[in-house]
Amino acid sequence: METIIKKSGLLIFRFNRKLRWIFNIRILQNHNTTILFILIVCLLILLFGLWGMGFSFIHVILYSAISITILFLTLLFVGSLNEARRLSKQVPSSCFQFVKSNLNGIYLPDLGFTENDRENINLVLNGLETKSRIDFKLVSDNRAAADYKKLFRILHLLIDGGIKDFKKERKEQLFKLIESTFTLNGSDVNRASLNSRFSEWANENESNFSENLNEFQKILNL
Repeated sequence: METIIKKSGLLIFRFNRKLRWIFNIRILQNHNTTILFILIVCLLILLFGLWGMGFSFIHVILYSAISITILFLTLLFVGSLNEARRLSKQVPSSCFQFVKSNLNGIYLPDLGFTENDRENINLVLNGLETKSRIDFKLVSDNRAAADYKKLFRILHLLIDGGIKDFKKERKEQLFKLIESTFTLNGSDVNRASLNSRFSEWANENESNFSENLNEFQKILNL
């Protein structure tokens, strides 16, 4: 009896492993095979179900064809929506909700940008990919390099809910947005400097933090 149990258990284990391999590796390996599998299963269910309900052969074929066509179009539409969402997530600015959809009417040089950057900035604010990187030119009082903290203040005001409390994943998304979208006074963004300046900026005392935002709030009419 023990031998029979062991052998039958081994057979069930191998069958289950093979079935999972076929299902996950062969059937669900891409959209095409997944959709085909769903259509075939539904078609078989329809055929046997309608036939069992007493419909004539012609009606079984007709109703099945209509149902499968509708199902195919539905799956195609859902798959297309999911692919569109996946592609949109590749645009760094799509991870954020902005409080303004454009900066029209705002004098961009006061924010460290040029008028030529207006179109690209408006694209960012709408979660779209920019045509080229935007050069941020505002420098700190004692440096020739662009000031990371001033860029943080602008983004803090433009991103819904602010960025001060960003941790881990959200902070990584922010840094990717800055790295892919901006240059700083003509230079690429330095990740080490970005990280250290963010920590310094986020840990400013409340009085200084609010005071430093006032200038940009006025420029942005916020």
